[in-house]
Amino acid sequence: MNLLRAISICSLAALLLAPAIANAQTTTPAADQTCPTDALAPAHTPTVALDTSGGPTYGTMQYRNGATLGRKEIALTFDDGPNPDTTPRILDILDRHCIKATFFMVGIYAQARPDLVREVAARGHYIGTHTWTHRNLRHLSLAEAKREITRAFNAVETALASAPPESQDRLAPFFRFPGLNDKKALISWLATHDIATVSCEFGADDWLRIGKAEVYRRGLRNIAEVGSGILILHDTKPHTADMLSDFIVTLEKRGYRFVQIVPDRKARELAAAAPGSLIDMKKSVQ
Repeated sequence: MNLLRAISICSLAALLLAPAIANAQTTTPAADQTCPTDALAPAHTPTVALDTSGGPTYGTMQYRNGATLGRKEIALTFDDGPNPDTTPRILDILDRHCIKATFFMVGIYAQARPDLVREVAARGHYIGTHTWTHRNLRHLSLAEAKREITRAFNAVETALASAPPESQDRLAPFFRFPGLNDKKALISWLATHDIATVSCEFGADDWLRIGKAEVYRRGLRNIAEVGSGILILHDTKPHTADMLSDFIVTLEKRGYRFVQIVPDRKARELAAAAPGSLIDMKKSVQ
């Protein structure tokens, strides 16, 4: 978690870094209505489509490029699940505020609770992966690290195999390194599979043993310092679920709006066609 420990400092650094414009496009429903359970929110979350061709990197916490979000736009992302105790709570809160997010799932948990994987997709959220066991890939051989990544994609795809096609399509060619501990050789390997590496602009330190009030405070502070971007939270943490609704409302009152990062229209097809594809794989990893 070394990089996540630096999240507060790096958030300010990200503000000072002028990110190059990524190949992405924001789509807003033409005639949006108000969310029936949150008067401050639209009924539908605008989407920001990310180009995954050639495996680009996103998130100015670590990389030059950020997703093309507008001023005061936040893309909610959740790591480390699915978790039977907290993921359903997170999903209900997001529904209440009519927000769609992107979940980066750990393979062993996806395999253990395929019903929750399907539930996340059925509610309109996209799913990326976060390795098989959440190990720090910098400490593994390339072969072991590739296996961790491959098995996670396989686990999510297997969980979605019995879901409707629209849910299956919500497995995105997105990968996030555990602890943001990336490795250049693995980024290059992901690029050959047309899988984008997704980092962030800010977090809320909710993976630490801090209370909900401190998670809330740090999240608001880090967002205010940077202004817009991808936010990392964890759907495995009770204190995140405890503060999430108030956190969302406070941001809405401060003029922020939420968007959902999604793969662009041809991303899954492109990833499936890559040699040794990690999406739409034809055989299971033993």
